[in-house]
Amino acid sequence: MTDRSALTIREYAPGDEERILATFNRVFAAVDPGFAPRDLATWRWLYRDNPSGARIWLAVDEAGEVVAQYAGLRQRAFVRGERASFAQAVDSMSSRGGLRRPGPFVRTCRAFVEHGCGEGAGRDVFAWGLPVPAAWRVGRELLGYELIRTQLELFAAPGDVRPESAAGVRVEECAHFPDEVDALADRLGRERDAVAVRDRAQLAWRFERHPRNAYRVALARTGRGLAGLAVCRAGTFDGRPGLLVADWAVPAGEEGARAALLAWLAGVATELGEAEVRAVLPETAPEWLPLQRAGFRARGTRYVLAGRPFARTLDVPFLRRGWSYTLGDTDLV
Repeated sequence: MTDRSALTIREYAPGDEERILATFNRVFAAVDPGFAPRDLATWRWLYRDNPSGARIWLAVDEAGEVVAQYAGLRQRAFVRGERASFAQAVDSMSSRGGLRRPGPFVRTCRAFVEHGCGEGAGRDVFAWGLPVPAAWRVGRELLGYELIRTQLELFAAPGDVRPESAAGVRVEECAHFPDEVDALADRLGRERDAVAVRDRAQLAWRFERHPRNAYRVALARTGRGLAGLAVCRAGTFDGRPGLLVADWAVPAGEEGARAALLAWLAGVATELGEAEVRAVLPETAPEWLPLQRAGFRARGTRYVLAGRPFARTLDVPFLRRGWSYTLGDTDLV
């Protein structure tokens, strides 16, 4: 569709990526002194190669320049044990008029929602993000986004991690996720109210094939098979360095696997000389209190988690209470 300002609001088409990157690198360099330009390889990994897919809407002028973007990294998900799709809003930008109403950014956002969000095949039932203040104001006032929570984190010095017994559990580091993680993902999907799919295809894309970051992966096994996994890397989150828990998947009843993976995380942090092990989880997650009993403490971050459900069976109180996620569900690690 073409608007009154001679801008075409449309979905991404193959070949747009170079123009998207030109605007992206220019806009973000102007607001972030530490910004490192994104290259085509990273863009293609992030959007084209995501096994859950991506959705990108653009405002394009008559010369073909990308003026605004609203993009979502899609996530195959379980909601009450049924398959669904979420979208994490990322890389919001506008080179004209900022994020203010009624500029191209807002019109692009509305097209994203109208054409891709809702119930039915190929649509996302929930859109969410960790918006900067300006984007949060626009999302709240014009797009119906609601506050889900002000995000907390859990942290512990490696020497303060005191897991329970891990008898009968074997932890092994691996370079590649085995096919067994598909069954682990299904198990989590059946027991959690809402959670992104963590099957082999998604985990391999997110962690094995990341174009810049290197992660360490541990699997916890018992005599019954794969009982949990953890992913980590040294990095900085919210201005503080530490060993970041990028992903964590331990089903209910696997207390030994949880203990063994916590001990592994503490050992990696000690090996790398990191002062803290840090995990981002909702305070309603099943791991929240057990991790505190194992020596972790909670503190605030500068991040706000916001979103909007688009299905009749979803609402913010349900998502606040039942949605499980980790840093690996975001683009922050």
